[in-house]
Amino acid sequence: MSSNIYELLNDVKTDMGNYKIKETNDMENKRWKKAAAKNIMGTGKKKKRWKPIAAVCAAAVVLAVGVGSAPLHYVVQAAVKSISYDIASILGIKKNLEPYKTVVGKSVTANGITVTLNEVILNEDGIVVSSTREYDEKITDENKSIIGVHVYINGKSVSDGASGGEKQEGDRTIVSISECDISKDVDLSQTLDFEIQFVDYDNMGKTWDFEFSSSGEELAQSTNTVELDETFTLEDGTEVYLNKMTDNALGQKIYFSTSTGECDYDLVLKGFDDCGNAVEFTLSRWSDGVGRLNISTIQNGNLSDEATELYLTPYAVKFPEQSGRLSNDFKQAGEEFTIHFR
Repeated sequence: MSSNIYELLNDVKTDMGNYKIKETNDMENKRWKKAAAKNIMGTGKKKKRWKPIAAVCAAAVVLAVGVGSAPLHYVVQAAVKSISYDIASILGIKKNLEPYKTVVGKSVTANGITVTLNEVILNEDGIVVSSTREYDEKITDENKSIIGVHVYINGKSVSDGASGGEKQEGDRTIVSISECDISKDVDLSQTLDFEIQFVDYDNMGKTWDFEFSSSGEELAQSTNTVELDETFTLEDGTEVYLNKMTDNALGQKIYFSTSTGECDYDLVLKGFDDCGNAVEFTLSRWSDGVGRLNISTIQNGNLSDEATELYLTPYAVKFPEQSGRLSNDFKQAGEEFTIHFR
């Protein structure tokens, strides 16, 4: 069994179709305005270019943070079950991830918060990060900071966006997991020098920096990639090209592009595997003309290890032109197709 990193052991029974964009209060508005001002005006340091884009969901705090054009609509739903620092345990992955991960285990303390970078795994076009935050004082709404993650390789910013979930454990501890998208021109299969920077959105001058070296060669070698040649057409005439599917110990992803270079629709691929289990892929990102759908485990659980084929049908719904409730009125956008992936 494998798990979609974007569901993160989701035990919260939530109908995402009923999800509404959370209205912010005055304090939250001030926080975002301050962050936006820092982003627009700059801080005099090259590492402080962050743009928060969403939101709080269900029982867990959720961040979807982007630089560039990560999709504003996408909200990761997360419920970290226990104070486990192991990525496999947090994500509920039964497979052995030991060959693929780098145990960092370093801590940095600043302004009453100790951030510990526990483990990282390099996966195709991103890096999975497990971390904890220990507060000197009891955590309250006033001192609980909104903290995001940014990635540098050889001193160069490479983050396209980040998403993940966190949960408070006890009075002073927060367990967190994030996946940071890495720009497509970086080969993560080689050994690289990384800097992971945790950024406090309430105080953009506050950061916790970690340096280490890591390689994604092992996971890259065990990743099965299947080239796809499937096309369907959206209501506005835009053609969607499904280009490839990847399958490894961390889950499955389908990559796509469009005829216009834009994606104004939420996309879902629904169907079954050859074991008779329901399967669903949901849109997780759109950036620089390339989109990605990740296997969803909210309704159907993880993809069976015994599955070798997927029978999927595309559905689509246009994003609202203004911020507000996301529509769940998906309509079929093409015929069923088959993916042979193992």
